[in-house]
Amino acid sequence: SNPKISSANSMLFARANGNATILPNGEIFINGGTSFDELNFSNFDAEIYNPFDEKSKLMSKAYFRRNYHGSSLLLPNGTILVSGGDVWNSEIFYPPYLFTKNWDGETVLASRPRVINLNKTVARGKIEIELDRNYPLNIGKFTIIPTGSVTHAQGVEPKFRSLKFTKKNKNKFVVEIPENKNELQNGLYMIFAISMDGTPSEGKIVNLK
Repeated sequence: SNPKISSANSMLFARANGNATILPNGEIFINGGTSFDELNFSNFDAEIYNPFDEKSKLMSKAYFRRNYHGSSLLLPNGTILVSGGDVWNSEIFYPPYLFTKNWDGETVLASRPRVINLNKTVARGKIEIELDRNYPLNIGKFTIIPTGSVTHAQGVEPKFRSLKFTKKNKNKFVVEIPENKNELQNGLYMIFAISMDGTPSEGKIVNLK
């Protein structure tokens, strides 16, 4: 009843018609758009904004401009599908959380938690999630994000929640879905298990009803 509104730090680039996509860890992938004129001032630089410390990190450049009618959508494997605008093709963005360094300092794919048992239809309240015991990663959190729908340079379902959870045994967890429909509406969602170092599992699609 008493909302607090404050200014956050600016993004790295001015953008009109850019896209913002919530990632499994709660950070936001921002790409595309233009700083003034679409043909001459398109923004090819992507960035990831951390709403927890209000800092942005510069990411790789895109190969194609993504302006009006461009779209970006989180896929269940944790990558981002970037498409459209006035360019009729798609690109895939791989966020940094999918990679790590090996003993030789080489960049390699990170070991990820893996959800092996979760009902396709879930109700509100407590649900059980089983992870693969061959991935002995400490779990830092579980998150839930809609499967998504984008149009006209905006995501129309930008809901994100970290879910309360308790550990039942070595690889089973009890996760709580909010009872209040004002917090989380019925529909299709992806649930992610995220390790202590921020590496997400692949998202499991569930129908919340």
